[in-house]
Amino acid sequence: MTYSKGRSGTAWLRVQAQVFAEEQDCWLCGKYVDQSLDGRKHPMGRTVDHVRELWQGGDPLDRTNCRLAHRRCNTAKSNRLRARVRPRPRMSVDAASL
Repeated sequence: MTYSKGRSGTAWLRVQAQVFAEEQDCWLCGKYVDQSLDGRKHPMGRTVDHVRELWQGGDPLDRTNCRLAHRRCNTAKSNRLRARVRPRPRMSVDAASL
């Protein structure tokens, strides 16, 4: 499944514009989002966060799955979720070699 397709084109731009118009506060931290900041570069800029991540089966164009978030908050949430499901490397040492 290619996720980028759901986040491009006219339908995505409509959902994104609706989120930006209807919401003022980051749904993750609860603080005001200055929508004049560049959301692609500024850590406190506006982004659309998916409540249910796309890689978890969330619908990218479902307005109820899309919320306003700071870029920093959105990135931190995604990193936490991915870390939970990512297998951690395990190191084992032969006790006889100690």
